[in-house]
Amino acid sequence: MKDYVRNSAKVLFNYVLSLIVFAIFAYIFMSLAGSSFNSLLPFYCFVVFLFVFFLVYSDMKKLAEKEKKPQYELNPYPLKGLVYGALGFLPIAVLELISVFIVFEDKMVDHLKHVAVNVLMGPLYFIIRILGEKPLGYILASLVIPLLAMLGYMAGYFGVSPFKFLKKTDAKPVGKGFQKSPWNPTNRPSGTAAKKKKKKKI
Repeated sequence: MKDYVRNSAKVLFNYVLSLIVFAIFAYIFMSLAGSSFNSLLPFYCFVVFLFVFFLVYSDMKKLAEKEKKPQYELNPYPLKGLVYGALGFLPIAVLELISVFIVFEDKMVDHLKHVAVNVLMGPLYFIIRILGEKPLGYILASLVIPLLAMLGYMAGYFGVSPFKFLKKTDAKPVGKGFQKSPWNPTNRPSGTAAKKKKKKKI
């Protein structure tokens, strides 16, 4: 049970870290976007989503590779990442659900609550926006992190590396290298001395 709590906490930590990045660069994005802020916001959210995608996916992949080692005796299974992801994102989902039942009479305050929920879902907001900020959008967005954790864990469990092509490869020399002339004296086998030509006596 401790392993489930600890590893799901990693998922939550990665998501909270992405929220911090989202908040830090939001002001810069607002300054650059100007009047186009509202239309460009989904693209900004998607960029931050790529950040949390990398964190969650890579962590779950490494975790699966570690748990598969027999010395740990953890008996992993392919969908274990889904459990980690669901438990990790549960606090965010609970806050999101509670906000549905809290309705303020003041429209301004209720609007601020709506904005706060959207900020909480910041890296996933592009999904919500595509679906018109409807309940289905919030539900689907809440499933993304658990599914992402599942995919990362399965990749490590089955030894799949879908991003293998991104790894750097050693550059190979193009074309043939410089070849020495067959008459070059350095081509002679080592250990054999060059024979000196005898001068003919006149």
